[in-house]
Amino acid sequence: MKLLKSVTALIFIALMSVIISTIFSFSFYAVALALIAASFMKMPAGVFMGVTVEIWSKDIIDNLFKNNDFAKRAFSEDQYVIGGAVVHIPTAGAPDKSLKNLAVFPQNAVKRADDEVVYPLDTYYQTPKFVEKVEQYELSYDKRQSIMGEQQAQLIQDSMDGLLYRWGLQGKNMDTPINYVLLDGEASAQDTLAGAVGSRLTMNKNPFSIVKKKMDNANLLNDGRVALLTANHYAQFLDSLTDNERTNFYRMADMSRGVIGTYLGFEVIMRSSVQRWRNTAGVWSIVDEQADNFAAGANDSAASIFYQQMAVSRARGQVNVFDSAGRPEYYGDIFSMNMRLGGRVRRTTGIYAAIEDIAA
Repeated sequence: MKLLKSVTALIFIALMSVIISTIFSFSFYAVALALIAASFMKMPAGVFMGVTVEIWSKDIIDNLFKNNDFAKRAFSEDQYVIGGAVVHIPTAGAPDKSLKNLAVFPQNAVKRADDEVVYPLDTYYQTPKFVEKVEQYELSYDKRQSIMGEQQAQLIQDSMDGLLYRWGLQGKNMDTPINYVLLDGEASAQDTLAGAVGSRLTMNKNPFSIVKKKMDNANLLNDGRVALLTANHYAQFLDSLTDNERTNFYRMADMSRGVIGTYLGFEVIMRSSVQRWRNTAGVWSIVDEQADNFAAGANDSAASIFYQQMAVSRARGQVNVFDSAGRPEYYGDIFSMNMRLGGRVRRTTGIYAAIEDIAA
């Protein structure tokens, strides 16, 4: 076997020497000696490793909004990220109203009260995985590429779930639940959230009308209004439409942007899940399913959201891919990845949760 490999290598070197010497008018023997010398040189560990890491990092960034089109429909605060970890936005204070027909001078000068927005990005980690060297020869597929692809997809999915949770809180300290409306459709057994029990009122077209009026009264732009519905809520919403409404709904679809239809000016985007809310003694609050102490509650309900795209923001920080090849204690290669992503509610009148009310 070794003899065969050596003969093959020599033939390859000879052919390459002929080609290179012919094209560049180099000496055949000089080219052959250079190729032979290069074949015996051991490249430093990690020389080509960085190329793979850079490709995977770019791939994560490029695919961040794939199948998560809702996140594109938000104000980007990437330019305000400091050190890849924190968002810092200086904010100008509101101007005073003008005074009419003054009769007293001089007027006291006042300083404009400027403020700032500061919030940390959440960091999402994928557990390090390793692939034994023998698996790279025994398996009929590239296990390394398979694992890296799965890690990337899960990292993006989890970060987007976290972004939606951040959009469920408002205020300077982002500690107050956003405004919400309760669904008032027919009662149906709760079967979409693990741990939740009982029946919930379902989605229909009513929340679209309710939220539209609220946004109109708040002077929000008609453009850029989005309804991000769970898969269940989307199906229930369609069932509530008349045949003509359903036809008009689909007429405005734009699948290239993830928009499956338009109703009352809201572009509808569907996602398997959006938010989880909990009723505690009659008070609704959003639940962080990624918290270490998370536990499902019997009174939990699924929620969709309605928002105007300038009322919410997103911000991406560092994206890192780590690769350590030839680890003797693992008999193979180790790799992992992490990324930072966050966001906030910029205007409280521009986003509403649509929560499944608990059926009596």
